Amino acid sequence: MHQSDGRAPDASPAHGKGFLTRLRSDSRGNTLAILGAALVPLAAMIGSGVDMSRAYMAKTRLQSACDAAALAGRRVMVNDTLDTNVRTEATRFFNFNFQQGLYQTRPFTPSITRPTSGTIRVSASTRIPTSIMRILGFDSMPLNVTCDASLNFVNTDVMLVLDVTGSMADPLNGTNKIVSLRDAVMALYDELAPIQTQLEANGMRLRYGVVPYSSTVNVGTLIRGVNPDYLVNSSAVQSRVARYDQLTYVGDPDPPQAPVTQVYGSSISQTDCDKYGRNVAFSGFTPSANQGGGPAPQPSWTRTFSNDETSGVDWGWPGAPDTSSNSRSCRRHYVQVNTPTYETRYRWSATLWQQEPIDVSQYKLGTPIQIATAATTISNDNDVTNDGYVTTPGIYDGEELGVAGAQITKTNITWAGCIEERQTAAPNLITSTTPANLAIPATAYDLDINLIPTNDATRWHPALPQLAYSRTSSTSGVNSPVGSACPAAAVRLTAFTRSAMQSYVNALTPTGSTYHDIGMLWGARMLSSGGIFHDSPDTYNSMPVARHIIFMTDGQMDTDPGIYTFMGIEKNDQRVSGQAAPTEAELNGRHMQRFKMICNAAKSLNISIWVIAFGTTLTSEMQGCASNANQASTISDRNALIARFRQIGSNIGALRLTQ
Repeated sequence: MHQSDGRAPDASPAHGKGFLTRLRSDSRGNTLAILGAALVPLAAMIGSGVDMSRAYMAKTRLQSACDAAALAGRRVMVNDTLDTNVRTEATRFFNFNFQQGLYQTRPFTPSITRPTSGTIRVSASTRIPTSIMRILGFDSMPLNVTCDASLNFVNTDVMLVLDVTGSMADPLNGTNKIVSLRDAVMALYDELAPIQTQLEANGMRLRYGVVPYSSTVNVGTLIRGVNPDYLVNSSAVQSRVARYDQLTYVGDPDPPQAPVTQVYGSSISQTDCDKYGRNVAFSGFTPSANQGGGPAPQPSWTRTFSNDETSGVDWGWPGAPDTSSNSRSCRRHYVQVNTPTYETRYRWSATLWQQEPIDVSQYKLGTPIQIATAATTISNDNDVTNDGYVTTPGIYDGEELGVAGAQITKTNITWAGCIEERQTAAPNLITSTTPANLAIPATAYDLDINLIPTNDATRWHPALPQLAYSRTSSTSGVNSPVGSACPAAAVRLTAFTRSAMQSYVNALTPTGSTYHDIGMLWGARMLSSGGIFHDSPDTYNSMPVARHIIFMTDGQMDTDPGIYTFMGIEKNDQRVSGQAAPTEAELNGRHMQRFKMICNAAKSLNISIWVIAFGTTLTSEMQGCASNANQASTISDRNALIARFRQIGSNIGALRLTQ
């Protein structure tokens, strides 16, 4: 009898099962077989990941190079023209950012085209070799990039603040600087002309304003056009006055009466007859009174005696009592003129130099006013009746004398449009170094860009150079007249035509001294979204507005305390320095501090400032005024100035990638 050991029956050929059947049911060693079968697709997956990562890095670098090239090419494009300069610059940037052969890419040449107006397109195609995928038959992968760059113009307002001081008439490298400036402005206009057309076609706008400046600015017509009440009616001017207090009576005689004949009481010689006719004493004759009445202004009379002592006329005339001897009858005639009334006049006695309130209520409206052109009005013939006079004694300024004076040389003057600035802060509040933070003091109404006038302290003054005189410390000391200048009238923002812009810049004439602060101040005022003009709103037709000031000067700050400027006559008014005799360095420094404060305030109004030093040093103050270092430049000749204005035009929009 056999006993079981509890094991399963033996699955062996001895039990009748074949080899394949046993192999199918036996799982031992299967993992190795599966791994071997998976090696091929696994290698493909790992290889493609490595090669794809490498290709991705190469394409990212290639795309960056493409973007840089497109931006560089668009930045230098002029007049919307794809030229050699554009292609060279774009290619240079492309090759700098992606050298040939980088990542073992095949050689290629970037394609640079202009698909639409204002757009530069850069395209590049190459192939990068694979490392692992080549075992699967893929020896390289394609890399293709395309990018577009354009200037993203929105509504754009450009204010040209242009130095037109006397030195602009000087030549620089063979061309007068004012001529170079005219050409440069027109180059800017031509650069932006296609953009202006595009903007207008899309309901937007590109406008220009211009502020020529020297020792003042010509903005009076613009202020008056907004509201004449923004200008004072009475302006205190360093001037001269005349005292008229010499009392003089000038008679108003009646017409001469009929002649009266008188006969001498006895016969006399021809010589004595002549004296009798002239009412001259001789033996036995006492002259008659030739005047009576008075004194003035009481009624009076005068007699004028005469005769013709010729024989047979008034000495022994026909029918006379005695006609034949050396002593004959003699007669004479007189004409009496009565003066029943007298005019009371007051003649000049002295001239004084002092600050004088001048009535400008009509002058500011553009109405001509009459002024006296001479203070001393004593005639040269010693005849008081020919002297200048007034009928009421007093002290008269030039305008008052132009109205009240008689027998005085006069002329009509009309306001040219230049101004004196409104009230400023005490001199100790703004020095050449303070305030350090460039904050404008509350009492410096003149530096407040957006302050709207409400009283005389905040109103502007029409300049009166014809009545401006400087003086020494006393009213009798004089150094007159003073120098003054009035540049071309400023223009508010407008969509200039090319011919209008050309006509305007052609009329710019160099004059005056260099005061940068007044130019920048009015450039900011006329480009602000607030203030009396509020010409540049933040949006127009629901689109934002970009604001730019292009500030160009050919010189450094050049002040003079003895000339008439937008701050009056500094040696007498002392509005900026508080001194009668500030040094040039002191006065320059104070005005430059004001310039810096205005630049700072303008930039806070989202105004982008470009500064060009033309034939002069680009100072740290000028550099600091620009919105960034790239927007400040120094230029040495006409061609460079034109190029710089074009470059500003090509950069004035927001350069961006569009693809």
